Amino acid sequence: MRIPKEETTHVFGLICGVTLATVFIYTLLFYSYMINAPLCKGNASALVTLKKGEPVRDFLKELGKRGIHVNPYLFLLYIKLTGHSKDLRAGEYMVSTSQSVRGLAKELVEGRVYLRSVTVWEGMSMFDIADLLVQQGLLAHRDEFLSAASDPVLLRKLKVPGCTAEGFLFPETYRFPKGFPASRIVEKMVYTFWQRVGNDIIKECHQRGLTLLQAVILASIIQKETSIREEMPLISAVYHNRLKRGMRLQADPTVIYAVRLQNGGYKTTLGKRELRIRSPYNTYLHKGLPPGPICNPGLDAIRAAIYPAHVKYLYFVARGDGTHVFSRTLAAHNKAVAHYIEVLRKRRVLLMQPPAP
Repeated sequence: MRIPKEETTHVFGLICGVTLATVFIYTLLFYSYMINAPLCKGNASALVTLKKGEPVRDFLKELGKRGIHVNPYLFLLYIKLTGHSKDLRAGEYMVSTSQSVRGLAKELVEGRVYLRSVTVWEGMSMFDIADLLVQQGLLAHRDEFLSAASDPVLLRKLKVPGCTAEGFLFPETYRFPKGFPASRIVEKMVYTFWQRVGNDIIKECHQRGLTLLQAVILASIIQKETSIREEMPLISAVYHNRLKRGMRLQADPTVIYAVRLQNGGYKTTLGKRELRIRSPYNTYLHKGLPPGPICNPGLDAIRAAIYPAHVKYLYFVARGDGTHVFSRTLAAHNKAVAHYIEVLRKRRVLLMQPPAP
């Protein structure tokens, strides 16, 4: 029995259709598998920058040099089919072998750039922060940050009462992308200051006869004198008592800051030459508070500046163990100083002794 020609054509067409559909489905499944599978074997990661205007092939080649091999044809096909070939955002990205083509493309399209963590500790000055930002690779030059922190237009916008943002760059851990504008970094740190300090602390300053700037200046000196929370109100009391009596503060950290402002150098010990330095920050020469903060204090130091301890101390000196001896009279203070000098002398003698055989 002969099969009619029409039926033969129909059967042939059906077979071809089923075959093509099967091939199409398997192609889709294979494509889906490929774009969702890990980029390559292993457990590697690399920090790579997609430069503005850079061909994505160059970015993928750089990944390959770092041990993360991405099929360029598959990646280019995927972003073309999804309509994102022109939507990739420049920036620094952390890419790992466990990512997929789909996941990597999504990161580049959404601009999920790598955020570098930077911790500003209590007592760091704006110079320290500038150096830290350069060390962490966030900025190319420290002057970018220092210029932004001294920009009068930006300071007015941020309602900073001083001539620089010093004292208002709140100590905190921040996360910024590489190349983030220095002005935006300053903004974030100052906004954090206003959020953490709050209106209650500002009201307390005014109730106690202090402006916020005066409180922050005093807090910055307290912060540089000690990191021990329990001692901060005592040191605050010493400076409050001296201010009330018209005595000079004679705070070494203010002189150290004056030296840094003048020549960029940093000193931990002061000699007679430094103590005579001509600067409004030299509290051995000038009465009252210096014109601005000398570092960025934390909340404990700010509260201590507003709430000094109810004591009559006028002097303090280090014990040599991180704590201080507080005195009401100069005679008692001189005795404590002599003891501290003796402690330092004994330490030097011990350090100079040869190790035991």
